[in-house]
Amino acid sequence: MDTKLFWSLTVMAAASGAAVAQEPPPYYQPPPNYQQPPPNYQQPPPNYQQPPPNYQQPPPNYQQPPPPPPTYQQSQAKSAQQSTAQQKNTLQYHPFRFQIEGGYTITEGSLKDTLKDGGNVGAGITWMPFSSVPIGFRVDGSYSTFNLTNQALAAAGSNITFGHQNVYGGDADAEIDLPMTPHAREYFFGGFGWYRTQTVLKQTQYEQGLVCGFFFCAPGEVPVVTTVQKTTSDWVKSWNAGIGFEFALSDPVTLFIDARYLAFEPYSSKTQFIPIRVGLRF
Repeated sequence: MDTKLFWSLTVMAAASGAAVAQEPPPYYQPPPNYQQPPPNYQQPPPNYQQPPPNYQQPPPNYQQPPPPPPTYQQSQAKSAQQSTAQQKNTLQYHPFRFQIEGGYTITEGSLKDTLKDGGNVGAGITWMPFSSVPIGFRVDGSYSTFNLTNQALAAAGSNITFGHQNVYGGDADAEIDLPMTPHAREYFFGGFGWYRTQTVLKQTQYEQGLVCGFFFCAPGEVPVVTTVQKTTSDWVKSWNAGIGFEFALSDPVTLFIDARYLAFEPYSSKTQFIPIRVGLRF
């Protein structure tokens, strides 16, 4: 074979192979583009230039309001008020004091067979001459009333249906006070007095008259109470002794409660009472 022909065929074969190699198959996909644009690392620089702080503050106000007056004046006024309030709630000395009282009277001895227990009211005055000596004098007047027992009514007569006895008079006593606390004290008293009694006997009779109700009246017997007898004794002497307690309320007013043993002449008759009284002094 001719040398030129050999090289011509060789060149043609190479060219034909190259053309075949350059044509991609129909299923061929282009390769992905992995070359992304580079990130932009160049950020704008931060603004470190801040406005300077305002250090120029308004000057402080050194002109303060004047201080209040000294507190010792307020404390003195407050302590004075407290002292006055405490004095009002404690027992204070007063040379003259008046009293009003009332209570319950218990009959004692043989008097129980004649009279039932009753009530009493009274008034008086107390005189303490010296503030340093707890001894004084008091005068009390009292009025008591008692209903007669059934035994006494039967002894008075068959027509007696009701009766009562009034006892009135007064006592002059010496009193000694014994302080217990600033707000309370105990006292003892005793002395002599003068009393008289008044006995009233009544009867009930039934007479013909009209008896009326809410809607009508009809003939019937009407009870009529009449006084059959009223006797008053002479003034008789008495003696008494007692004990009491007194409590401060608001000066000069105080509350007291006391009880005494009271006996009338003649002492052999055993006319005895125990009046228990509650009252106010001012």
